[in-house]
Amino acid sequence: MKGYVLTIDPPAGPRRESIVAELSRAPFPWEFVEGVRKDDQSLSWLYSPLKNLLFCKRSLAPAEIACYAGHRLIWQRIVASPDPYGLVFEDDAGIPDWAAFGRALEDVVGYDYVKFFDFAPKSVALSKTVGSTELVMHRMIASGAVCYLISRSAAQRLLSRKNIYRAADEDISRAWEFGFDVWSVWPNPVVEKHFCSNISEGRQPKERNVLRSLYGNILQAHKQIRMASVIRRGR
Repeated sequence: MKGYVLTIDPPAGPRRESIVAELSRAPFPWEFVEGVRKDDQSLSWLYSPLKNLLFCKRSLAPAEIACYAGHRLIWQRIVASPDPYGLVFEDDAGIPDWAAFGRALEDVVGYDYVKFFDFAPKSVALSKTVGSTELVMHRMIASGAVCYLISRSAAQRLLSRKNIYRAADEDISRAWEFGFDVWSVWPNPVVEKHFCSNISEGRQPKERNVLRSLYGNILQAHKQIRMASVIRRGR
C-alpha cells in the first residue's frame, strides 16, 4: 500500500512541513500529489453547472471544484498502480497515536472505502469489530476527506463520473451511486490540524433562491431514504 498526500502548499509551506513531520514514522511509502489550483482552466470541462443545478442544493465554489479535481488525480494514480488499495491524506492531517492508526490500517484492508477522520459525525447506525478496530457506519456519512483508505475498484467507480457537480464529500456521502459502502474507524485515529482553509473561505454564500432551497430539502430527503436502505441492507 502507498500513501498519497494532496497539497497545493509551496515546498517550504507550513502544511507541507506539518505532514512531512507526521509521516516521518510511516511504515509505508508515500508521495505528494500536487493539487489543482482554483483558477486552473481545466476545471471548466470537469464541472457541470447544469448537473449541479439538477442534483445539488447549492453551487460549488472554485476551490471546492479544485479540491475534488485533486482527489481525482490521486484516484487516477491508485488505478494506475499495482496496489489494490491506496491511503489518501490531505496536508492538514495529524496522527496523534501511530500505534492505533497502524492497527486500524491493518484491520480495515479489504474494505472499499474507510474513513479515519469524520467532521461532526452523526449518530451511529451500524457497528462491527474487525480485529481490534471498531468500524461504524453513520446514519448520514460525515464530511471530511482528511484521511481515508480506498480500493482501486472504488477509485475506478468514482472516476467513471466524467463530470462533477457536488463537492467531493457530498459524492462520497452518496456512495451507493457508485456501488460501495463507506465505513469509519471509531474513534477516529486521525485529526484535522487547523490551518487557513481556502475551501471554506471561498465557499459560495447561502443562496436565497426559495425554489432551490425547497428543492434542496427534497434532495436531502431522498438522500436520507437511500441511506436508510443502505443501513437496512447492512444489518
